[in-house]
Amino acid sequence: MKRFLETERPTELLRKLEEHRITYHELVVESGSLAVAAYRIARARCRVGAVNSTVPTLRELAAAVIEIVNHAPLTGFTPDAAVLASECEQLGLVVIPPLSRRVA
Repeated sequence: MKRFLETERPTELLRKLEEHRITYHELVVESGSLAVAAYRIARARCRVGAVNSTVPTLRELAAAVIEIVNHAPLTGFTPDAAVLASECEQLGLVVIPPLSRRVA
């Protein structure tokens, strides 16, 4: 699988996962980390959504993490989406944070 699938052909990446032509575990291994694999899925879903975007939100990253954990035999501690988003940002992968609410 090539890394450009989620940006150039996002539907193909999502279809391969759905059809089990690639596994979530393979995606995590190829990506090098759970954070990057979740980012790739979230970015692919952003590209095929009703509102086309290239940068996933923290909520979309969290949904991708849950999707991976539900389909891949991962062992060990699974950090929450905020920790994974921080890892993504350290790697130069931008994640849109939630809007902060100001209390007056």
